[in-house]
Amino acid sequence: MTKVELEAKVNELELTLNSLELNAKTVKDDLVEANNKLESINKPEISAYNVDQIRETVDEIIRQYNFDDTDNYEYDFEIDYDGRLNLSNIDLENKDELAEAICDGIEDLFNVVVIED
Repeated sequence: MTKVELEAKVNELELTLNSLELNAKTVKDDLVEANNKLESINKPEISAYNVDQIRETVDEIIRQYNFDDTDNYEYDFEIDYDGRLNLSNIDLENKDELAEAICDGIEDLFNVVVIED
């Protein structure tokens, strides 16, 4: 083979490889999409209206929660090397109450039924 023929062969192989890589990426993307659809296939359906209601309810409950009440927090202080007092840790103590209020608000939006096995 001559140099020109080898250069043409290299160019051809590079084009083939690029095409195969592009096809592989497309197949990988399709596989990811199919896996996502497979995971979602058995999920219960919900209307966009209900999703909006849930979002509005959660937003309303969070806005009504008293985050300014210092009794709702556990906090730790530390003193820096230069003598400044810093808040080193803060933790919301009433997470369960907030979560319960959110869950109650969401449950109030629906007619909850018990499904027996």
